[in-house]
Amino acid sequence: MHGVIQLDGPWHFQMGDDPLWSDPTLDDSGWLNVVLGESLAEQGFESYAGYAWYRLRIHPSQLHLGGPDSGPLRLLVTPYSVGQVSVYVDGVEVGHTRGMTGSPKMYESLPIDVPLPQVKSDQPVMVAVRTWAAPGIPITHGLLERVEAGTREDIADRVALAVSHKWNQRIIAEMVLAFLFLGVAALGWILYLAQRHHCEYMWMALMCLAVVLTSTVQLCHWLGLLSTEVFHVLDLWTGRIFMAVTVEFVLRFTSAGRRQLARGFQIAVLVLPLVSLVGLETVYDVLSITAEVVFCVLVSALLFRAWRKGFREAGIMLVPFFLAATAGSIDSALDYMAMKHWLSDRFMAHHFHFGPIEYTTGVATYTIFLSSLIAVILYRFVRVSQDEQRSNAEIAAARSVQAMLIPTTLPSNSYFVLESAYVPVSGVGGDFFQVMPVADGSMLIVVGDVSGKGLQAAMNASTLVGAFRNELSYEPATILSHLNHVMFGAGAGLDAMMKSESVATFATCCCARIYRNGRMEIANAGHLSPYRDGREVELPPGLPLGVIPGMTYEQKAFQLEQGDRLIFLSDGVVEATNPQGELFGFERTQQVSNEPARYIAQTAKRFGQNDDITVISIYLASKDAKHADAAIPAYNR
Repeated sequence: MHGVIQLDGPWHFQMGDDPLWSDPTLDDSGWLNVVLGESLAEQGFESYAGYAWYRLRIHPSQLHLGGPDSGPLRLLVTPYSVGQVSVYVDGVEVGHTRGMTGSPKMYESLPIDVPLPQVKSDQPVMVAVRTWAAPGIPITHGLLERVEAGTREDIADRVALAVSHKWNQRIIAEMVLAFLFLGVAALGWILYLAQRHHCEYMWMALMCLAVVLTSTVQLCHWLGLLSTEVFHVLDLWTGRIFMAVTVEFVLRFTSAGRRQLARGFQIAVLVLPLVSLVGLETVYDVLSITAEVVFCVLVSALLFRAWRKGFREAGIMLVPFFLAATAGSIDSALDYMAMKHWLSDRFMAHHFHFGPIEYTTGVATYTIFLSSLIAVILYRFVRVSQDEQRSNAEIAAARSVQAMLIPTTLPSNSYFVLESAYVPVSGVGGDFFQVMPVADGSMLIVVGDVSGKGLQAAMNASTLVGAFRNELSYEPATILSHLNHVMFGAGAGLDAMMKSESVATFATCCCARIYRNGRMEIANAGHLSPYRDGREVELPPGLPLGVIPGMTYEQKAFQLEQGDRLIFLSDGVVEATNPQGELFGFERTQQVSNEPARYIAQTAKRFGQNDDITVISIYLASKDAKHADAAIPAYNR
């Protein structure tokens, strides 16, 4: 007959430590008696810390486990929680837990299987168990939970059963959750690689990895791979890293502004573990609870505010996140409702079962949160992909339109040398320019910038370019007046377009006609004045196109000389901004205004481009310019 004998005692018990206490000849009759499996308080003992010894003398009559062929017996020693034990049989150490070494450390303790020498019929066996827990930990239960004797096969079955129970009780649910979060982290990286400008996917992946890290540390501790001391340090940081990364994810996900409060909280929680490491445990406990409350309120507020602004995904995530963030509070609420008999008493255990697998309310709430996260992120990815497809189609259409606005080649003759440079910032902007030769050898130039971006700006700029090309007059002031009418829908065939909501509010424009003898007639509608040989041409002010109906523009005449260089440009040059927030400005623009068009454009781009850059350079090469009309005053240089 096989079986297992429970050796519950009573055992002789003594607090403290002395190597001689393992000696089988030691007189322990003065020691106190305890029964295993019961708390020390129930047996009339005060709590203690550090070492304690248990001794039990086993008589052969107690070990009736089979015949002579049953083989040598073994002991199964089960420590309590993180207690560390060393087992001695007749004064010889036969086994110990992982942390019970020369410099003992706390580990989660699994049962240990140790040999029991061949029992003689007339000689008892002395079993002594040395136990230890780290100083500062009050021991109220006793660190020796259970001792059993049995055959090798029966003890092996008991060990396997204990390990299986621990996996079902703690490890499997946590491991499954960690793998789920790892899968969502991989999904987040894939989505981020597909949409690099949406960094919320990257932060979602990092948030999930923070959960995986926390779960991995917890699992390693439960499996006895990490000492309690190391686990405590790692657990301090992993939990706070999760908070900081989650706040960053929510900030990116909701596109929240005014992030100073969130940044302060992130710095605070990352520094918080240092308070515990320097020994201020009470202060840390208070600050830790405060941080968890602030974390929950902050993230909930960000999601709620985004939901109120019409961001539906934030509303979907709000309740699951609140459940996950308040899992500990949920346990307290379940306790209260069970005490009031509003729920069954089984809810007070905070542990639930899915078949043999046990899981906690924290695992349940995190699973709900993860499910909502997957649904929301996939929905967001699909929606963003569709929006980007529409946007790309719009940009492609706008680029085809803008091909008419930015000439790739400029007309040339023996009187003028023209050069242009166009550097778009991204997508399609509203810059446009046209250069039109006139039959008398003069050159008509128009440069402008329509407010807005994308297809809307390109369509309105194309309207102005089309109106310019169809313009019968070559007088700059008259041309600007007609273009102003077009902006208000007075042009033939443009009424429907200009009444639509896609029409830009206004456009700046500068128009000039330069004759081969150097005479220049110019009018300006709110655009940057051109530069002549490094100096700005002074023009009378004029309102942009589309501001006042029926606007008339003042035209001014200048006399240019052979060798003069005239530079027209858009505000993308002046408004270029470096990383320090400093504008390129008018002074720098003037300094480079006598350079070639491409040089000016590239200089502004390198400084810090944030708008489309357009530069047109006109060099007057005509010899006729030496014979200026005396009635036209030369521009004062």
